[in-house]
Amino acid sequence: MSWIEDPGWNEFRGLNLSDLKVDEAFVNVTSLLYSSLWLYTLSDECYKCPYSRLTSIPPRQNRVLTVDTKHGTSWRLLLNGSMEFIQRQNRSSLICELEPSFGEFGVYDLVISGTESGDVLCSMTTAKEPVNIYLPLILCLMGLAIIWLLFLSGSSVTRKWLDYRRRIIEPTSGSQVASASDGKNVSQHQSPQRLRLKSLDTFRGISVVLMIFVNDGAGGYWFLEHATWNGLQLADLLFPWFMWIMGVCIPISVRSQLKRNVPRSTMFLAVLRRASILFLLGLVLNSLWGSRLETMRVFGVLQRFGLVYFVVATLCVFLTCRSYRTPKIPFLAASQDIVVLLPQWILMVGVVAGHLALTFYLDVPGCPKGYLGPGGVQDKGQFKGCVGGATGYLDRLILGENHIYQHPTARKVYGSGPFDPEGLTGCLLSVFQVFLGVQAGTTLSFYSDWKGRVTRWSVWGAVVGISAGILCLASKDEGWIPINKNLWSLSFVLATSCLAFFLLAACYVLIDVRGWWSGAPFFYPGMNATIMYVGHSVAFRMFPWHWSLGTMNTHFILLIESLWGTALWVLVGLWLHNIKFFLSL
Repeated sequence: MSWIEDPGWNEFRGLNLSDLKVDEAFVNVTSLLYSSLWLYTLSDECYKCPYSRLTSIPPRQNRVLTVDTKHGTSWRLLLNGSMEFIQRQNRSSLICELEPSFGEFGVYDLVISGTESGDVLCSMTTAKEPVNIYLPLILCLMGLAIIWLLFLSGSSVTRKWLDYRRRIIEPTSGSQVASASDGKNVSQHQSPQRLRLKSLDTFRGISVVLMIFVNDGAGGYWFLEHATWNGLQLADLLFPWFMWIMGVCIPISVRSQLKRNVPRSTMFLAVLRRASILFLLGLVLNSLWGSRLETMRVFGVLQRFGLVYFVVATLCVFLTCRSYRTPKIPFLAASQDIVVLLPQWILMVGVVAGHLALTFYLDVPGCPKGYLGPGGVQDKGQFKGCVGGATGYLDRLILGENHIYQHPTARKVYGSGPFDPEGLTGCLLSVFQVFLGVQAGTTLSFYSDWKGRVTRWSVWGAVVGISAGILCLASKDEGWIPINKNLWSLSFVLATSCLAFFLLAACYVLIDVRGWWSGAPFFYPGMNATIMYVGHSVAFRMFPWHWSLGTMNTHFILLIESLWGTALWVLVGLWLHNIKFFLSL
């Protein structure tokens, strides 16, 4: 136990609290009835699910249960426990039902007794209060904020000292000062150096650093992990952001090469080379869990990066004009970043339409058309093998069930089968997501005024965000197309791209326009994002990035371990930046 989440003592009424894992509690169930009872539970995370049988409660006895406290649950006590699952509308043999609220390391008493009128009374009381699981998160955030302020203060003092030393030791001659300050004295053969936008690397660094933090466990906090099925949590944002910012950089790179008269064939071969390396790196990382070819997973994060990058970058290489004249019509001039991409927009509309047609109109054996659920026990279990609908079916058909992800987030809650959240079918809308990044990068290339850039990014963010809200009807489960990272649904693409547009705009203003933030510490790992991700994937179970101490059963110790491993990779990024090593695939 950590001192922050320490419940006060290790034993309470004979119960050893140190046996509990993170987000667990004890419930002492006592039945004063003369007949056996059966306890059925239902998690709030399980949408349209039945109650599932948990355990039996012997007559005139008590039983201590260990329960999960992450999500809310509903309990039912029944006289008949012959069925493994009971539907919500089935209230036969029901004794009582409750909606208990449990907290980590709490101890609770459930007493089932009869009344003089013959009714059954179920009373849930708290014997020992749970601990505050949010206190470690608050303290760690405060600690990081203090470290950041100290770093900024130290950097400012160091900068001032270096400036002072430079003025004292290496005084600048008057002619040099005049040459530097007077633009007319600059030689005609010299051109001002184009500064690299630090906000792009910072955005990429934010994505990869948080991705490492989440992969390291994120302190065991459920809301920092991936959503079970529908919904949007912190971990669900990072992969799409990473791909989106890749899209921002594609038109910048392509236009730069076209201005240097690089042949399109050469550019295409470079795209093919990079995409192939990314895909092969992904396969190598998949082999960390075993390299049996019969069961090796084909797709993954880097594989999707490689495939999607190849498609979008190839379109940019062959559909981008070497020269472009600004239209004389004011409306076209104000929207030239969209006009120049019209051929690609037409293709993207076709990609989105094709994905929607597959999703909602493809005949999937044993499944209803347009099914978007997790299968398993949902909907009375009648669609048990339909996990992911057409998306899951196509992946299983093309890749084979043994070559997709075997432990999706929905498996524990819904009892779903294998499903790959980075599978082949989801690449279609990933292409559209990266293209939305291309749109942001094209805006960056065509407009030099920072207000014009920020305004356009903000408008795009609002448009795609509102569109996402309409598609999901601002609901987690009830919309036409719910926000779903597993399916990489259209609403998910639009929602995450909305946040990406606004985040890029904020980073750009703070870093490149106002200079209020240097981008540290995210800027440094953002310069070598591939090294950060691959290195973490290989070494995340190795010391010094990973360690364990004692039972590791509190959020505090798990959070410290996650932050430690993440901080080490930030330092690696800083070191690589200082030695001027930047990996370009």
